[in-house]
Amino acid sequence: MPKSLLLITGIFPPDSGGPSKFAIEFGIWASQKNVDVTVQTYSDNQNLVAKVGTVRVSRILRSRTLLFRYAVMIRGIRRNLSPNISVLAVGAFLETYLSSIIYRFSYAVKVPGDIVWERARNNNVTDLGIAEFQLQKLNFKYRVFRKLYSNSLKKARIVIVPSRGLFNLCLQWGVPQKNIRLIYNSVEPSELFGVPTGVYEFDLVTICRLAPWKGVDELIQFSAKRNLSLVVAGDGPDRARLEALTKTLGAKVTFMGEISTESVNKLLSKSKIFVLNSYYEGLPHALVEARVAGLISVGRAGTGSEEVINDDIDGYLIRPDRPLDATLDLAISSVTKSNDFIQRAKNDASSRFNKEINFNEISKIIQGKN
Repeated sequence: MPKSLLLITGIFPPDSGGPSKFAIEFGIWASQKNVDVTVQTYSDNQNLVAKVGTVRVSRILRSRTLLFRYAVMIRGIRRNLSPNISVLAVGAFLETYLSSIIYRFSYAVKVPGDIVWERARNNNVTDLGIAEFQLQKLNFKYRVFRKLYSNSLKKARIVIVPSRGLFNLCLQWGVPQKNIRLIYNSVEPSELFGVPTGVYEFDLVTICRLAPWKGVDELIQFSAKRNLSLVVAGDGPDRARLEALTKTLGAKVTFMGEISTESVNKLLSKSKIFVLNSYYEGLPHALVEARVAGLISVGRAGTGSEEVINDDIDGYLIRPDRPLDATLDLAISSVTKSNDFIQRAKNDASSRFNKEINFNEISKIIQGKN
């Protein structure tokens, strides 16, 4: 283990999202191994706690101007550097890249996805999927953004990716193959409750950021057609539109907003089938959690879900030849397979997505031992 660790991220709890979840979990895990951990992040509220357990957290207000935020982040990174510190960026990649040029330090990165595509989708610049977006001719602003993002990854000593899909994207962006390491997102099985048999409060559950490519609108439409109950955990820019759609269709949908890990466990225990209808995922953490918790899982082929679910063996994939409605109907009707599917999914999660094993591997990598 490194003696000291600086985690650089753009989001951190109470913010939602994969990088936020990883940063807090890996930071706490490392601190329990007697590593001195500091997190440098952005926040909407600078008055939040300065420590999470023994993990120090330094927050920079997002409401400040872009140049001011970058300057403060770079200064904060410099303040936390020391001769024996390991630096892992799970966000704020451009700031880390610029800091490394100025202060001459090496760093590792953990890539959550294509942040250029995500920003373009969020800003309604494109409606293309992530694969098609790689071939699109970008405007000047996004060409510069792509160049800087690619350079931040190419300059990193090691690039950690959670899926084969992101591995291949990093190659497209010019990252040398020898610098890329595939380590899946992870869960600790003991942190999740098993799902009791019996009556469930919700037929379907999804946990995700509410963004257009997550496909939650299609789940609402399906639940309305089949008169099923759906619970949605998560928040995001698409929430108002999805709530309006629910009202229009008269669907039985409950929006939970952002919820704690403990609340996620309780929600999974009340739900029958977990569905992630996203058209893009790196490696979906919530899907792995649902499988460990004992839910039948449904994801979409051609995304990171395909690396989690073994189709028709321990879950179901939405495919071109078996669209959403048909896949969910199959999952709902296949009661006799449920126990076998659930046990296979749990066994798979314990081996491929084991937090202790995978976090140890990340620790070795950021120290340069692997």
